[in-house]
Amino acid sequence: MTQQQHYTRPGTGEFDEVADYYDHLMRAVPYARWVDYVESLLKRWDKQPRMVLDLACGTGRVGSEMIRRGYDARGADLSEPMVHHCARQDPPLPAVVCEAAQMALADESFDLIVSLYDSLNYILDPRQLAACLREAYRVLRPGGLLIFDLNTERALSERLFTQHNMRTNERLQYSWEAIWDPKTRISRIDMLYYWNGEGGPKHFRETHFQRAYSNDEVLCMLRPAGFSRFEAYSAYSFRAVTTRSDRVYYVALKE
Repeated sequence: MTQQQHYTRPGTGEFDEVADYYDHLMRAVPYARWVDYVESLLKRWDKQPRMVLDLACGTGRVGSEMIRRGYDARGADLSEPMVHHCARQDPPLPAVVCEAAQMALADESFDLIVSLYDSLNYILDPRQLAACLREAYRVLRPGGLLIFDLNTERALSERLFTQHNMRTNERLQYSWEAIWDPKTRISRIDMLYYWNGEGGPKHFRETHFQRAYSNDEVLCMLRPAGFSRFEAYSAYSFRAVTTRSDRVYYVALKE
């Protein structure tokens, strides 16, 4: 399979091997604070959603946190092994396996769609990202919001994903090496894992790909998708996006 052929089918095999260890890997991630920020955006946009879709939900930590706060949340993700873990959260997140660009969900079934932790950077073809935004518009009810974040080119080009944790006292050790291609604006991340916990020892590899989209690219996709009002913010603030932003949050309204 050529590199370009891989890019036309993003997500295949990504997160499958690591699914059983993902929550351990991400145990220090501040999911509750992310939902705090989402709620601050809802307040800014004067919205009180009930039905929520956690799109590209992974193991369902964000959606589970939203259920804990009283929302009626569902999840959707391309990785079946990751979706299996949604039922193990506390509280469990009901979730389905489907592609973001072709959601197996009914029209106008959600008041809010969230997709966090740069999940949509995994969509490597701009046409597929545009299709994802159209699908989000389709499944949102009138008055509903789409909230998602993306890593910027600055973050990916500075090899954000080159990380290593090989301490011998850790049950899960890993070594990630990111390779940035400025022509395609795609970062390839080669991941090596060692698991020394229950059922181990075990080692495995995954290769992930993320594409950087410019702020203008994303904003130019939202209106053709149907959204008439949208804004972009430097992550965890209400400040405008700048060349120094490493993560951007987008909010789009279906009127």
